[in-house]
Amino acid sequence: MSNIRVYIVDDEDIVRDGLARYVPWYDYGMEVVGTAENGVEAFEFLKCTEVDLVISDIYMPHMDGLELVENLKKAGRNPLVILVSGHSDFTYAQRAIKSKIVFEYILKPINFEELDKVIAAAREKILKSSGGDFPALNSDEWKKLAQDEKSGKLTRQTEIVNEINKCNNSEAIRKFRKTWEYMQNNEFSVNMISRYCIELIMGIVELVLEQRNSREVLLEDPISEINSRNSVEEIKEYTEKMIGTAVKVMERKNNKDLSPIINAALDFINENYGRHEQTLNSLADKLNVSPNYLCLRFKEETGINYTKYLNSMRVKHAKELLKDVRLKVYMVSDMVGFEDTRYFSRIFRTYTGYTPTEFQKKEAVRK
Repeated sequence: MSNIRVYIVDDEDIVRDGLARYVPWYDYGMEVVGTAENGVEAFEFLKCTEVDLVISDIYMPHMDGLELVENLKKAGRNPLVILVSGHSDFTYAQRAIKSKIVFEYILKPINFEELDKVIAAAREKILKSSGGDFPALNSDEWKKLAQDEKSGKLTRQTEIVNEINKCNNSEAIRKFRKTWEYMQNNEFSVNMISRYCIELIMGIVELVLEQRNSREVLLEDPISEINSRNSVEEIKEYTEKMIGTAVKVMERKNNKDLSPIINAALDFINENYGRHEQTLNSLADKLNVSPNYLCLRFKEETGINYTKYLNSMRVKHAKELLKDVRLKVYMVSDMVGFEDTRYFSRIFRTYTGYTPTEFQKKEAVRK
């Protein structure tokens, strides 16, 4: 598996196939994971599958490239996008570039030297942005958090998650508020507070991940939710709301009110997350349904798309494995289903805010 996942959209077969076959994607650390001939087909795929880079024509039937970009934004999908057009319409170009997820605009016929520069620049942007939404802490802040957790001044997030698992809402809230009071009284920075709360909610997401009726939690994006809060008090309110919601999910954990298809899909993923060949298409084949049908039903019923669920499961198990410092990162990567260690490291950082090596060091300090 290559490092960066690419999807190509163009209504001209020769352009679509030419980009897929003749661009040396491997040299960029990329792989083409699919193609589509119009925006409608592309959107159905991209709603359910995480990709890093979309290269799309602007002028296409049914749904053009700009409409595709707008629909992706509304759906909360944020791949980097390179738009291509045979028309030198700079009004369209300016409208496209104003969108946060549109990276560049190039004209047909495609100049491959220009394309090379654009793809190389896109690659750098994608790699630099991985995990960048987590609040950044300096070395003193990291040291303070680790030491205070080790000494018991800060309640470890796992302790609060354990109370949620026991459906003990009052105790989970008590432990969180005790830590919150300590952080406030000791002038913790907003970044430190945000980081603590994000990691707590990520732990909550991991807890409910395998519950079959947990849409209220899985639909949330804790990083963007906390980063969008205007005050630490709003961060506190949101975190407590997520604790209460998770307790309700755990109280009904035996209620698996999903369709037989999605229950079967979840069972298979939970048992086979470590298989390298685990893909949406292979799972759809096993269940005798189309990939698009499975994709839509999965998101509709669980509140999370297939790729995010699979990666979340893999990261959850990787975190447990990485606590054993005898295991090398490449070994853990292979054990949880990633063939490419670089790709595993990028996914791990996206979901945790740490590289696998940083996570191992953090756990060693906290012990």
